[in-house]
Amino acid sequence: MENEHNEKQKEMDAEAIRARQELEKHLDKWGARDLAIWWNRWYLKAGHKRLGRTLVDIAKGQEKQ
Repeated sequence: MENEHNEKQKEMDAEAIRARQELEKHLDKWGARDLAIWWNRWYLKAGHKRLGRTLVDIAKGQEKQ
């Protein structure tokens, strides 16, 4: 059972990477509505926490520029 949980976590981590790649590709073109669509597309695959961390991480990177 623990092994299944670990596998699911790995799958969700991989999906979060794909979600971030998509977001970064379109970030300069997208508005809030597009971001909501992106979130809806990915949250079941990657999870809310991972997507939230992605947004915070990108925002912190933007602040440094």
